[in-house]
Amino acid sequence: MIAKEIPVPEHFVPVGPTKEPVDFVELRTIDLAKYDDGPEARKALAEELRLAMTTQGFFNLINHGLSEEEITRQVDIGHHIITHTPLEEKHRLQAPMIEEGSYHGFKPRGHWRAGKNVRDKVENFNVYRDMTLRDQPQCMEPWKPEVQHFIDYTHKEVLYKLLRLFAISLEIEDEDFFVKLHDYEKHDETWLRYMEYFDEYTEEDKKETKGLWLGGHQDLTSLSLLFSQPMASLQVRAYEDDATWKFVKHIPGGIIVNAGEVMLWWTGDYYKAAIHRVSEPPQDQKGHNRCSVFYFCLPNDDVVINTLLDESPVLRRAGVKMAHKPEDAPTSKTWANGRIKITGRSAVYDKQEGNTAYEKVGTVTTRWFK
Repeated sequence: MIAKEIPVPEHFVPVGPTKEPVDFVELRTIDLAKYDDGPEARKALAEELRLAMTTQGFFNLINHGLSEEEITRQVDIGHHIITHTPLEEKHRLQAPMIEEGSYHGFKPRGHWRAGKNVRDKVENFNVYRDMTLRDQPQCMEPWKPEVQHFIDYTHKEVLYKLLRLFAISLEIEDEDFFVKLHDYEKHDETWLRYMEYFDEYTEEDKKETKGLWLGGHQDLTSLSLLFSQPMASLQVRAYEDDATWKFVKHIPGGIIVNAGEVMLWWTGDYYKAAIHRVSEPPQDQKGHNRCSVFYFCLPNDDVVINTLLDESPVLRRAGVKMAHKPEDAPTSKTWANGRIKITGRSAVYDKQEGNTAYEKVGTVTTRWFK
């Protein structure tokens, strides 16, 4: 039997590193190469993680087991799927964001508002770990085994190690506490995302959006993993300063990790849900698209999200309060589906007071930021 030759996806050519005097944020770095050096090494990593989470909600992850070449390959596959899937097929496979509150499938350009009169120029394709639950684009077929392997490794090796470090950092007795809440065999809204920002804004658009490609927000996730790319466009806002945004520096082969609102609620705001946005890049990187790969993680559907005071001595010592009244604490499914349904559907940035806007999602509230 002759093996079928796997086609080569169209290569996405990333922009070169900026030479502009960009103000980069200083993030802590977690080196997963030390994870297997024993309990004391993991405890030291967990302390670095705790310091990152109590300040910015962001950190860099290196030596996680996925090579720069593997990440580049996934960027190419994502770029190929987004640019080579026929429009008719994209419509058929569009994610049921409004209908079900799920990102699994295509998100077309223009679904979100970038301003009162401006629609976004962002397109993405989102893959659930069990690909049999939804139809997949035809052009993805040759690379499905690679994509599946990438998802499996990211979830079981990278995510699970991080979740164990989170448990250690909070002195939770069971180091697999968070792992069990993100059980690979159970259902949730976790997704792999291929995302391409198209530099198509007119000068009038740019004036209205003030150069933003994606407005300030906190992710709806427990953890978000962004495989680092060269374009300087991701910006983070410090918690103690509601006006200053700094760019996140590219680390070849690295993963930029941030906590989302689920982790913030689990820890009663002891761990910060990173405030971030995507801006047009520095002058010497303009005129290029930005293509990225993400892994957005949520707990299993039936997990009720509230502050873990019974489980964590760290949170008790810190004197944190419960994030929700018991009757208001949402399940992961209720929260994720509700949040996805409203995201980007109204121009909240035009209606906010000060630098923050609030939007109701069932029994809880989410925030958006200038």
